[in-house]
Amino acid sequence: MTADTPLAGRTALVTGGNQGIGAAVVAELARLGARVAVNHPDEDSRPTGLDQLPTSCLALRADVRDRRQVDRMFDQLTENFGPLDILVNNAGVFPRAPVLELDEDTWDLVLDTNLKGAFLCAQRAARLMAPRGFGRIVNIASTAAFTGSPRGAHYAASKAGLVALGKSMARALGGFGITVNTVAPGMTETAQPGLDAAGFAAEGARIPLGRVGLPVDVAQAVAFLVGPSGGYLTGQTISVNGGAVMVP
Repeated sequence: MTADTPLAGRTALVTGGNQGIGAAVVAELARLGARVAVNHPDEDSRPTGLDQLPTSCLALRADVRDRRQVDRMFDQLTENFGPLDILVNNAGVFPRAPVLELDEDTWDLVLDTNLKGAFLCAQRAARLMAPRGFGRIVNIASTAAFTGSPRGAHYAASKAGLVALGKSMARALGGFGITVNTVAPGMTETAQPGLDAAGFAAEGARIPLGRVGLPVDVAQAVAFLVGPSGGYLTGQTISVNGGAVMVP
């Protein structure tokens, strides 16, 4: 481990690491020296460019809504990389729908993916981390957890649940040397329905720092929490949004 590679010797798993914020987290943790397993939900979403990352990475297919697939993913990770040190729960979906038109199947898809999936992965990870007395878990939520969303009641509810899950697990797991924190991005320049470059610029003009976030902004917050400097932070929510939402 050096100042340039503070995560050398650590093993990380990033769910939904095949695109957007997840892919940026993978790249940042790899840059800092970690071995990174990249979860993706199906064969069509298999990540590309793993050979371009600065350290070896492993693609692991699993639908995080399914405990059997989650268990198989963790078994594969352990077989290939050894003990797990870091889990980043990033897998999520957001099919927009007005609350009066939101159907039960869509509600279940979002809550099962965004919240249940995070719980299943965090529980399995914590069971592996606890005997070793060390672990770092970070859940990726959203500022929608605090503001709500007119076309995303299901999404906002799932992300608020992640915040509460993180606090609860932090209280339960601190005695095992495991920290659990949440990163809540605001508007971030990823694939967003109906938003092009001009749209992102207009959104950014309303933010105190004058721009929307980039995936790397979120990735750097995650890296801080799982690195040596974040060891005394647990049960916290860091909102990465340029000042658009200021949570007390």
